[in-house]
Amino acid sequence: MTPPSTSQRPLDTSVLFDEARYLTDDYAPRRKVSFSRDDEHWPRIQALKDSIDSVTLDVLEWALEAAIDEGEAAVERTAVSTIVREQHDYRASLNTVDCNSVTRVSWAATADPIRNYYTLNEIHEGDVYLYNDIHESSGTIGHLPDFCVVVPIFSDGRLIGFAQVFGHCNDVGGKVSGSWPLTATTVFEEGIQVPPIKFYARGVRNEEAWKIILRNSRYPDDLRGDIDAFVGATRIIQRRVEELCRRYGTDVVEAAFYRIMDRCEEIVREEALPHIPDGEYVGEDFLENDGIELDKPIKIKLTVRKDREKIIVDFAGTDPQVPGPVNWVMDGRHYSKWLGGFVKAQVPGMIVNEGLTRVFKAYLPPRTVLSAEYPAAGADRMDCMLRMIGAYMAAMAKATNGQMVGDSQCIQLYGFYGRDKQGKDFLYREIFGAGSGGRPFADGTDTVDLVPDSKNLPTEFIEQRFPVIVHRVGMFADSGGPGAYRGGLGYLKDVEILVDGHFLTVSYRTIFSCFGVNGGLAGRSGGALINPGTPQEQHVLFKREAVPVKAGDVVRILTPGGGGWGDPLARITEWVRMDAVRGLVSVQSARDDYGVVLQAVDDKRRGYEVDEAATRTLRDTLRAARPPLKMINRGEHAEQLIRGGRITVSDFDYPAAFDEAAYVAAAGV
Repeated sequence: MTPPSTSQRPLDTSVLFDEARYLTDDYAPRRKVSFSRDDEHWPRIQALKDSIDSVTLDVLEWALEAAIDEGEAAVERTAVSTIVREQHDYRASLNTVDCNSVTRVSWAATADPIRNYYTLNEIHEGDVYLYNDIHESSGTIGHLPDFCVVVPIFSDGRLIGFAQVFGHCNDVGGKVSGSWPLTATTVFEEGIQVPPIKFYARGVRNEEAWKIILRNSRYPDDLRGDIDAFVGATRIIQRRVEELCRRYGTDVVEAAFYRIMDRCEEIVREEALPHIPDGEYVGEDFLENDGIELDKPIKIKLTVRKDREKIIVDFAGTDPQVPGPVNWVMDGRHYSKWLGGFVKAQVPGMIVNEGLTRVFKAYLPPRTVLSAEYPAAGADRMDCMLRMIGAYMAAMAKATNGQMVGDSQCIQLYGFYGRDKQGKDFLYREIFGAGSGGRPFADGTDTVDLVPDSKNLPTEFIEQRFPVIVHRVGMFADSGGPGAYRGGLGYLKDVEILVDGHFLTVSYRTIFSCFGVNGGLAGRSGGALINPGTPQEQHVLFKREAVPVKAGDVVRILTPGGGGWGDPLARITEWVRMDAVRGLVSVQSARDDYGVVLQAVDDKRRGYEVDEAATRTLRDTLRAARPPLKMINRGEHAEQLIRGGRITVSDFDYPAAFDEAAYVAAAGV
């Protein structure tokens, strides 16, 4: 048994990590731009925020969240493109006048670039601001399809905050339909770049700018409808905040903004941090490639440094900025919100806002793939988004002695484009889910989408609008990583295209796998097959922006399964039988991966019976022959690269701390 290295062990609780190293040129600023409050109202607001009673604060906090819900509901009802209206790829939020997030955040854009471009004296009631320029967004927008609308909120004649909605628009120009070029090497290939502009000035729209923006889209009606929906939604949020100001007083509402952020900070420090042992924990994950060099994996590395006061996530060791479009043009403040949202696992129901960034702090060296600089391409930055989570989960698995969810790849994108039978351009795209990782208390979720509130596209909806036939949608059998709690299964979807065109796929786990945790095995990779089961079968690996397809071709989209959790040879045999009956796990996998011998029976409802004696013998044989269980099991492809020295990891192979007796007792079997 190899013990964990000293950098993976908990520290004495008296140790505090010094942040001075991060305030040097070795690291980029944690926030690209900051705005201090030095106005005449600030002393009064600051004094008032600590005197707001808890009932009033609760009412205001949830009223603001309700305003965000109402704004997002308005987008869902009024947007035009499928990716926004049907798949909920948009977010609303509320910022203070100094551009701090008051309401819940996921990857919500902020008003920072508005303040960066316009002085307070230039911001007026009735103004509406618009931008999508990733290099002029102050670290708040990741790729050009994400247009952000910002509306200033005034009360008692003064600016008190900003409402904003941003969403993934269908097409904003660039070299490929859908504005997601997978071989771009500069941002100029990815679409129109709109720096922060006054889209409306005192209520009057800038028609000349609007014409230029729409002219650069292949689907201007979609773009027009989506941005109009964003404008309407932000105005709803604006009105709801103004109503609160009239009811409670402007000073009270604005003071509540800051007290709500303080509350988040206090909850994280007092209730979430104690769940994580103090110490240093390293995690890595890998992008398959950058879209240009297809045989070169890209490493995301982070070190979590946890003490009793804070969590620091240090990204030193992450690979440099790359030529391809997987770069993420962000800053540490954004990543604090992105990763820090996982503290909700320790404190369910809390509102994660800017206050979290005072406790959960991310630092990045400059010009990495996560801190890319102009004119880096970034259309496919989603790969980094997801692999960052994987690296963080690997570190947390080490920190918690395996009490962490297995790896997931729960967002994919596929589509078809071309001209329909009437000669009209079409773009059919779907954001697709996959299997989430097995958990220390349950199996992973099958076919789940990482985008909150997202829905898959119904077959009837697709076939009415696009020249395709959906033949099959179901589970990708055997894709979930084997474990005491197995990983969730990915999708299997067969789509026939009725015209000549192109297939696009943005798939991130086609040769790498979602890793298993605490003895669990890796999930099965995804990808796509054109004309599966025929002599013309073509296996599509990696991300592809334009695979030619002919009328009548059937494309099978496969999304990866999540990593397993815990020893698969300990999985409850009845659960394996039920998975086999439901077609989620094959009889062969039941035998090879779980050591469960199934016998078919005439009773169609039961399908199979477990041969308990043969199962015990087989499990004993498999245990004796297998290597020690791993804390992080990355799958065969990653292991080959590790053995060949092509990638390096800090994983350690001491046997996972899996208590089979406690597991069986908890399962109630």
